[in-house]
Amino acid sequence: MLQDYKTIQDRLERGDYTASFPWKKIGPVWILDQGGTILLGDVKMFDGVRIRVGPGGHVEVGDYTHINLRTEIHCKKRVVIGPNCSIAWDVIIMDTDYHGIGYNPPVSLPTTLEESVWVGNSSIITKGVTIGRGSIVAAGSVVVKSVPPFTIVGGNPAKPIKEIEPFEGKHGQPYEPKWWDPSHTPKPLP
Repeated sequence: MLQDYKTIQDRLERGDYTASFPWKKIGPVWILDQGGTILLGDVKMFDGVRIRVGPGGHVEVGDYTHINLRTEIHCKKRVVIGPNCSIAWDVIIMDTDYHGIGYNPPVSLPTTLEESVWVGNSSIITKGVTIGRGSIVAAGSVVVKSVPPFTIVGGNPAKPIKEIEPFEGKHGQPYEPKWWDPSHTPKPLP
């Protein structure tokens, strides 16, 4: 039965209509651990990042990755974010829908961001997706299919826009350590 909010104001203020979970704030990060594992490398996380891991779920974030404001990671099975990734603000990364359609149970599929992936703000990475090494996801994209390495994707649904040159160079030059790599030694100025 629908009711005007004014008639149920006391119950609203008391919290009778509120669904809440036992989120824990640890530094800038909010964590809801419902029986899974969360492994973090040497990462930088900004205020308001939320990580929710369900029973038996596994979240892994590699070294030198930074995750910006209000990004959410939802995991019921497995979410892996590789090293050296840049994730902008208001991004959602998930491996589950949390609910099924009709009488079907919810489906959870592993989601992976390989090394050095850049995700633009307000993007959504859905279940079962692998974003290949060195790829870029344009701001506001919804990624529903896997992305090959060194590819720029964008849109809703995200589609390939352009292939980009691998870090090693198209002529096979050896990998040069970047500033975030511990083995990097800056070149002297001329």
